Amino acid sequence: MSRITVLISGSGSNLQALIDAQRDGKLGSGEIVSVISSSKNAYGLERAQQVNIPTKIHSLYKYTKSIDKQDKNARAHARVQFEKDLAKVVLEDKPDLVVCAGWLLILGPTFLANVGKTRIINLHPALPGAFDGTTHAIEMAWKKCQETEKPLIAGCMVHYVIEEVDKGEPLVVKELEIIPGKETLDEYEARVHATEHIAIVEATKKALDSKTN
Repeated sequence: MSRITVLISGSGSNLQALIDAQRDGKLGSGEIVSVISSSKNAYGLERAQQVNIPTKIHSLYKYTKSIDKQDKNARAHARVQFEKDLAKVVLEDKPDLVVCAGWLLILGPTFLANVGKTRIINLHPALPGAFDGTTHAIEMAWKKCQETEKPLIAGCMVHYVIEEVDKGEPLVVKELEIIPGKETLDEYEARVHATEHIAIVEATKKALDSKTN
C-alpha cells in the first residue's frame, strides 16, 4: 500500500475525486490515510469523515490571531512555527505522497526542509508558467481572453512542489481553450474544476507509479 495524505482548505471536490478514484481502484495501491485542512470549516473534512478517513485541522489563524497585522517580524516567526508544526502533523501519518488538493497556503521553505524527501504534488488552475502563485488564476485567464478578444489556451496542471511557487516539474497538464464571449466566468470555472478532478487522479496515480518503478 502507498500512503497518501491530502491537504485541503475548502469544499474538497478534488478530494472527493480522489476518494471516488480510490473506491473504483483507479489509484492502484494508493490509499488516503489522512486529510489535513487549513480551515475548520472546510466541507472536505465532512467528505473524508463520511468514508472514515482520519482528519486533522492545522490553521495558520491559530498562530497569528494575537499578532498585530503591522508586526511583520512577529508574523513571519509565527509562520515559521506554523510550517514546522505542519511538517510534524504531516509526517505523523508516514505518507508516501502528499497531495495538495485545493490547499490555499504556500508550503514554504521551512515546511519543505522539515518534510525531507517526502514527495508533494499540487493542483494549480493554470498552465506551466502562467499565473504562478495566485489563487485567482481561473479568473485572470478568463479576463485576459475577454480583454484581448482573442482565443486563449489555459487550463490546469498538477506539479511537484518545490520552493519556487508553482514552478515544480509538471506531472499532468490539461489544456482548455477560452473563446471570447462564448461563456461566462462561472461556466469556464466549472469546466476547469471538472478537468481538475480528472487531472488530480491521473497525477496521483502517476506519482505513485513512478515511486514503484
